[in-house]
Amino acid sequence: MSNPPQVFICYAHLDKPFLDRLRMHLAPLEDEISVWSDQQLEMGDRWDDEIKSTLRSVKAAILLVSPAFLASKYIKNSELPVLLHRAQQDGVKILPVILSPCLFNEAKFKFPDPKTGPEQLSLSVFQAANSLKDPMSKLPEHEQDALFLKLAQRVIQISNGD
Repeated sequence: MSNPPQVFICYAHLDKPFLDRLRMHLAPLEDEISVWSDQQLEMGDRWDDEIKSTLRSVKAAILLVSPAFLASKYIKNSELPVLLHRAQQDGVKILPVILSPCLFNEAKFKFPDPKTGPEQLSLSVFQAANSLKDPMSKLPEHEQDALFLKLAQRVIQISNGD
């Protein structure tokens, strides 16, 4: 890929069906907007280096939040500290999507260092695409599609400078 990715999708592997549906909604934009998830990794890639390099270049991150997401040590210790720091320092847009009931409001993440911080945030400081009352898993498919459409439209706005 010649241009660095503009959007990073952060998700737990248990939530891959939601990733696949989101990617389908973003597919028509692929000529204009580069979207990256770990699905782009190929055999032999230094996956941790690739992910960290991508995190340093994106303009936005879509977070597919679920209990599995919040439980992931890699997300907590490697991805979110970089994204939260970049959101604070560089204005990276954080776009949470609540997939299923979880501790979205209560979970706190330290950054720039995942152990010592000194900063700490709940993801709930970022306006989510949906509410805890209406997680994706409880919505009928047509409402999920409407939410993914809204998210894709927001990605277009961000790529155009907000």
